[in-house]
Amino acid sequence: MSLRPLLALTHGLLWLAAVAALLAGLALCVAAYGLPGAWFQGALDAAIPADWGRLTVGRVAFRPGAGLILERVAFHAPEGRLLGGFARGAFAFRLRGGGAWVERLAGAEVDGLHVAQIVYGPEPDGGGEGGEEEPFPDLSGVHVPTLKGVRLALTNPDIVEIRAKALTGTLDAGEGKLRFRDLRADADGSGDQRVEADVTIDIHDAKAVASIRGFLIQTRLDGLWRAINCPVIGEYCDHFALAGPAWGDCAFTVGFDLARDLLDLRLDLLSTEGGTYRGIPFDEAQATIRCRSIWDTVAEIGPVVIRRDGQVAAAAHLRLDYPADRLSFRAEADGLTPAECFGLVSDTLADDLPTIVCDEHPFVSVEGHIPLSGDETLPSQVVLRGLARASGGAVIEGLPAASAEARFAMTNGVFSVSDLALTLPHGGALSGALAFDIPDHAPHADLSAAIHLRDASLADLLAPVGRETLTNCFATGFADLRGRLGPDFAKTLQAEYDLTVDGGLISRLPLFAGLTDLLAEHIPGVASVTDSSSARLVGTADHGRFDIPDFTLDGDLLAIEGPAVYDLPSDALSAEVTAGNFKRGSVMGTLTRWATVPVNRFLWRVKVSGPIAKPAWRLTTFVGRLWDNALGDGEEEAP
Repeated sequence: MSLRPLLALTHGLLWLAAVAALLAGLALCVAAYGLPGAWFQGALDAAIPADWGRLTVGRVAFRPGAGLILERVAFHAPEGRLLGGFARGAFAFRLRGGGAWVERLAGAEVDGLHVAQIVYGPEPDGGGEGGEEEPFPDLSGVHVPTLKGVRLALTNPDIVEIRAKALTGTLDAGEGKLRFRDLRADADGSGDQRVEADVTIDIHDAKAVASIRGFLIQTRLDGLWRAINCPVIGEYCDHFALAGPAWGDCAFTVGFDLARDLLDLRLDLLSTEGGTYRGIPFDEAQATIRCRSIWDTVAEIGPVVIRRDGQVAAAAHLRLDYPADRLSFRAEADGLTPAECFGLVSDTLADDLPTIVCDEHPFVSVEGHIPLSGDETLPSQVVLRGLARASGGAVIEGLPAASAEARFAMTNGVFSVSDLALTLPHGGALSGALAFDIPDHAPHADLSAAIHLRDASLADLLAPVGRETLTNCFATGFADLRGRLGPDFAKTLQAEYDLTVDGGLISRLPLFAGLTDLLAEHIPGVASVTDSSSARLVGTADHGRFDIPDFTLDGDLLAIEGPAVYDLPSDALSAEVTAGNFKRGSVMGTLTRWATVPVNRFLWRVKVSGPIAKPAWRLTTFVGRLWDNALGDGEEEAP
């Protein structure tokens, strides 16, 4: 037997072994290190039209048990903007079954998935900063492979800034749609903060429909509002500062093409760990947000419900209509301060409130609308109406009230208070109406008021200026006032008034201190006769000058009467009054008055002049002159 065939066979076997070893080595190298993605770039560019974007891969490998390995995958928009990508992905395929390899995809494990933006494209006018953008590509002809039950496992995904430690789910595809079912995200790896979602991406119709529910971390939603180009929702969500994650249920439909302006969103939030809304603290809060359209946004936020101590403290509803440039609002509170209630709606409304301190939280309801845009809201742009009621007592700009209630409104730059009803702590009531005409650009507003008093405590009425000691004095009557608020208010004041003060202790007013001293000097022991007295003022005021043709002060044993003039701008009182015996209207006063008037006019005529807080009282009859002469001969008059 010849050895030549045997040697040829051995040579062939060795050659095959060498080739097999080389192929095995190459396979091991490919498995260990992969192939450069640049080798496949041409095929990727041919598969994806340039007007859609560009897909790049850093390295490609295949490993038994793991499947196809892709590293450093990125997808860029046509102008170069990064839309998404991932650091590493392992894709397992079924070996059995017909169809293309992509349709045999059984599972995907992706690490570091990053989705930067969902929607893109030009604004409705086709423009944008930096020039005209590329139009959104036509996706109606894109072939979507048929996939069933593809298992997904993502590690550290960042999808429009919504981040998690882990995300799992199932992918189905076909008929132009990608359906992500039973998505479950673990936000922090603890297993406690879970989010569930279902997402359908309609490639042909260029839109996504999503339903997300679970524990939502507030800051991680910001990226979603930016991604769907609806920052207005983010702005109002930022009014919440939550102490922990909130339970949320969000459903939205959004179009990828901005020019198409497709958006329909609803978000329900419940915070049980406390926080603040517009700086207002709460124990628990819930809110519903609805929004439709991107460019012509109309959003409804509400009801926003705030709870304290297990009770509903306030509820508000806002409607943001950008085409109409209007923020409409409705709020009701029974557990907040007045400033907090108005603050639920707008900081501007809260800043313009008077100083009100309530012993118990008042009831406040308000509704109306203000402009959405602009750095400054003008008075003529504010429309509101509402009701305020403080049943447990309040102090309004220093005026105490045992209870208070009023309706208020604002339109055409006029803020009005109607049905005003106050009961006072020491007795009596105040009622009436006020109106403030507030021009848009004028420095001051015009005030008109009609105030009615019924046995109203003078101590309470004068509490803002520190006269709380007059607890036995009560006022009845009315005062109609008009004037321009500001430094020149006194010079513009117009008024009509008819006021009666009863109950005694009037002499303790600084106005009558001089009268008490005068009586004590001339008639020892008579200083207390005005401690049980009444006074009446009837008259008008023009440009701050009060004309009182019939001023009377009645004491038990002494009464004075006469005309008076008070100039408010210069704080100058001028009056010449006549003293009488006994109180006018009393039996003794009526019987003795006809006989004593000539004597009183001859002996007890008093001139009053000076500032109203401390005027000078001086006798103008010959008795006064004799008294002054006597002082001049032997002693000095006390200051």
